[in-house]
Amino acid sequence: MKEFTQPNIEHWLQEFVRDNPLTPANAEKFNIMCKAMKNMGFMHMEFTEEDAKEWARRMNPPARWTMDQTTAVMRQYGYNHRPCEFYVVMNALASDYGKTMAKYGADRPDVWAELAHDWLEDPDAESGKVGRYWWDIVRHN
Repeated sequence: MKEFTQPNIEHWLQEFVRDNPLTPANAEKFNIMCKAMKNMGFMHMEFTEEDAKEWARRMNPPARWTMDQTTAVMRQYGYNHRPCEFYVVMNALASDYGKTMAKYGADRPDVWAELAHDWLEDPDAESGKVGRYWWDIVRHN
C-alpha cells in the first residue's frame, strides 16, 4: 500500500486524474478519496472570506450583519478570531436560533457575539471547526 504523506498527496491526485478517464464512477472515486484523505488529516481546506459570503447568502432567514459590523463587535469585546469566521458564525447562530432567543428576550448583538465566541472557542472541537462545518454540512446542502 502506498504511504500517503503531505508532500506526495497533490502529485498522487494529479496522477489519478491523468490516468483515469473522466466518468461518473471515477469522479465519485476521486471524491471519496479526497474526503478520506481530508478526514485523515492529509488535506486541509482553509475557510475563506469567499466561503463565508457564500454561506451567508444561503442563510434563511438571511444574514443580519455585514462582515464589517461583526468585526467591529468582535473587536469591541476583545475577541481574536478570523473576521470571516466570526462573521459567518455570528450570523449563522442568529439565523438558526433567532426566533427562540427573541422569545426569551435575548436576541441582541452582544448575546450573538458571545455565543459566536463560545462556538469558535469550543474546547471539545479540533482546529478548523468552521471550515469543516462549511465543507461537510453547509456546502453540501
